[in-house]
Amino acid sequence: MRDYKSNMFVFVIVLAVSLIGSTAFAEEPSSGPKDWEFNLAPFYLWAVSIEGDQTVGSNTGDIDVEFDDIFDKLETAFIFNFQGMYRNKWGFLIDYNYLKLSDDDTSGVLNTDVDLKLNLIEADGLYRWSISNHDIDAKIGVRYTSMDTDVKLKGGPINIKADQNVDWIYPLIGMRWGWRFADQWKLLLNGDVGGFDIGDTRLAWQASGIIDWQPFKYVSFIGGYRALYQDYEKGSKGSENYYNFDATMYGPVIGVNFRW
Repeated sequence: MRDYKSNMFVFVIVLAVSLIGSTAFAEEPSSGPKDWEFNLAPFYLWAVSIEGDQTVGSNTGDIDVEFDDIFDKLETAFIFNFQGMYRNKWGFLIDYNYLKLSDDDTSGVLNTDVDLKLNLIEADGLYRWSISNHDIDAKIGVRYTSMDTDVKLKGGPINIKADQNVDWIYPLIGMRWGWRFADQWKLLLNGDVGGFDIGDTRLAWQASGIIDWQPFKYVSFIGGYRALYQDYEKGSKGSENYYNFDATMYGPVIGVNFRW
């Protein structure tokens, strides 16, 4: 939890610096159109909850974890989004999410120690059509997921340690629509679908809606909602090496975006 609180402190500092420093940026004269435009959200908060089920071997367990529970067990969070667009036509997107959760239970006969590390990495190529105050982006890319779970049970003669490490990657295609509906305001809707039974991923989809408020030239503030569903299956059902993750990650998003 200490690392996460440090990240939250950095997040607050970034907000303060943005409000103070970006006023000066806004006064700089324009140097004309640029070939490249970049957007970087160096730390944004996805208040994620998880709902679905997970099967290991012949054992299936429900996953129903609210953000409050995840927050209590969160040790480290590192999240950023980086985008670049060349002459408002061709571009790229990189989105990275890392969470480390830890849960210790010493209230029973057995002491239980569970650690979970989750990585989500998305890399896309973009092609844009601009019509008046609307931007329509087609995207094609890949998403990588890894989950590393360590479970330790101790008590009396029992000393058990289990390590479950799985990862998968799949292609995706999608669309993104941006609508500048007011001078400083923009609506961003994003959706994609992937998996297509390629490899071990049967189906995946993502949807998000974001409001972008840009009161300063180089800084904007974002808020909205994001959901990501993944159905990953490996091995033969009923066998010891069978694994299935069928769950949705969802929750509100807030953050700061820098553009130049």
